[in-house]
Amino acid sequence: MSSTSPYLFPQEGLNYLLNISPRAAVNIPNPLYVGLFTTPWTNITSSGYSNIAATLNTGTFNILEVSGTGASGYNRLAISGAGWNASTTGSVTIGSNTISVQQTTYSGAATFTCTSGTWSSIYGIFIATSGQTYSQSNGASMTVLWYAPFADLNPVTLASGDSLAVTPTWQSAPYPA
Repeated sequence: MSSTSPYLFPQEGLNYLLNISPRAAVNIPNPLYVGLFTTPWTNITSSGYSNIAATLNTGTFNILEVSGTGASGYNRLAISGAGWNASTTGSVTIGSNTISVQQTTYSGAATFTCTSGTWSSIYGIFIATSGQTYSQSNGASMTVLWYAPFADLNPVTLASGDSLAVTPTWQSAPYPA
């Protein structure tokens, strides 16, 4: 996620974060996991959907993860808590709005490599509490903390042997409407 990229904290992510602080009802997850989603950002943020209620691979409005026979080699990548840099402050311009932010960026890129087939229409990344894929059939305990499209909102397609490196950034400022 670029510091100029929009992002979405779904309800499940907000609930999870509020249970860490201030409630201390759950432990801080370590490591977190970076994954890739294939749902167009315009579908996620379109009117008529309660995008805060979006869920990964299941639910009323699905955000789909890279999967299937053409996704050979895809797995979520673990990123440790120690890998996040100290927070910084500054301002970013998103659209026509300049806003103040506090943010932290992961210290290295998470690199996904397509080992065979084609991973098509990858629109962005998400941060989850588990590396295990959630689906209605397996019922894995997993929460998506946030979703972020690529800064230009365009999809990326990976063919066999291609790699995609992403560097997550977590920022405190809301995306202006």
